[in-house]
Parts: sequence; C-alpha cells; structure tokens
Amino acid sequence: MAVKALFALYPLLQGDFRAVEKALSALEASGVAYRVFPTHTELSGEEEGVFQALKAAYLAAAEEGGTVLWALLTNACETRDPFRQPERLARFPPLEIARKALEGLEARSALDLGTGTGVFAEAFARLGLFAVGVDPRADRLEVARARVPGARFLEGRAEELPFPEGSFDLAFFGLSLHHLDPLPALREAARVAWRVAVLEWPHREEGVGPPLERRFTPEALAALFQQALGSPPRLWQEAGYLLALWERGGGGTLGEDQELPQGL
Repeated sequence: MAVKALFALYPLLQGDFRAVEKALSALEASGVAYRVFPTHTELSGEEEGVFQALKAAYLAAAEEGGTVLWALLTNACETRDPFRQPERLARFPPLEIARKALEGLEARSALDLGTGTGVFAEAFARLGLFAVGVDPRADRLEVARARVPGARFLEGRAEELPFPEGSFDLAFFGLSLHHLDPLPALREAARVAWRVAVLEWPHREEGVGPPLERRFTPEALAALFQQALGSPPRLWQEAGYLLALWERGGGGTLGEDQELPQGL
C-alpha cells in the first residue's frame, strides 16, 4: 500500500543542525521520494520503504545526541488516483467533454469547480486555456498541482468563489454539482463566468458513482438552472453522462493584458 509520512525531527540540543543533515542524508540514501518544507518533511512510497526510511533518518540523527521525531502517516497519497482510473476516463473522456463544454464559445479561460486531482483542468489547459481548479480538499489539490503544472489550483468552495464577476469564460462542474449546494453554486458560477457547464452521471442505478438519490434527472437539472439562473440550459444526453450548458448573453474573453484573478 502506498502511504505518505509527514514528519519533523528535533535535536534536543537546539541550534545543532548536524542531526538534521544526517537525517536528510539518510533519506537521500533510502531512495524513497521526499520533499523538504520549512516546517516538516514529506515521504511517500510503499509502506515498508517509508517505515525503513523514517527509521534510518531517526537513527542517523540520533548519532548526534538526543532527538525527537514526530510523524503522521496517511494513505492520502494512494497512487491509484480514483479520478484517473482507465474505466472512468473512458466513460468521461476529458478532452472530448471539454471540447463539448466549449463548443461555440471563443474561450481563453476555464474554471474547474470541484476539480479533484485536476482531470478536467488538465484537459482545458491542454486545449490552450488559462485553467484554474477549485476544490475544498487540500490533499487532492496537492496531487493536482503535481500532475498538472500547466494549471492553477486554489482551495475553496464553489458556493463562495473569491473571483470578480466575469473572471472566466467557462465555469465547469465535472461530476461535482451533486456534492454541492446546487443553487448557490450555480449562481456563483454564473457570476464569475460567461458560460456554465455541468457534467453529471445519468439518472440510473449503477455499481459505480453516486447513489440514485444523489443523481439528477434531466428535468431536475434543467429546473435547477431555471431556479438559480432564470433560464434552462441546453442538455446533451450521452450513453454514459449528461451535459448541461448555460450562458449569459455571449462569451467574454480574458484579454492577454488582463490581470489574473487575485490569489492565484
């Protein structure tokens, strides 16, 4: 099993960095992937390798005297990214869906709401757009930043977006609206973007995806747009998904000389 360890090492003799240097040398020799931050170090890899690397780092540091090691272990770095499993990508092909969401829109920017590990943000970036992903989960955003260096990622909630009105050409919900409070999320999306696109699971019982009570019928999804935004969307029903598009009076563009949204 793949795990991540967040740890900090403290020599009891304050100001003596030899213990830290020895610990880092031991980590480098272990071959386990690690990153050093100002406050802690992160290790990631297979469980046994991570444990052995922590042990080696501690023993190397302890050669310099009394040492305290604090560590937190988690499986948050699971290498089987659930958003990028082949069967899921085959059913919801990111580039194909991104192109459908952008059809007829002269777009330069896209906001991916509920981005997860950045699957659709990556698709928009590959199509040449300035892409931003928003998600409330910092662990998923960490993966997204590592996987998609061509996009920007921000921790936040779709119901309260930190962007000015009209910041983006497209706001996209990729299988995420059913996790949110849909009315404020749709209103916020329409506030910051010219077009709103919602990708959702079809309304049927399946062994994967959300339970039936969390899925939208086409009629229910159209009614949400009507209630939140005052008019219904265009709907596409494919064999494996439902796509809704709504826009407000034409597509604005993000000019090349326009400042990026604050905080990115």
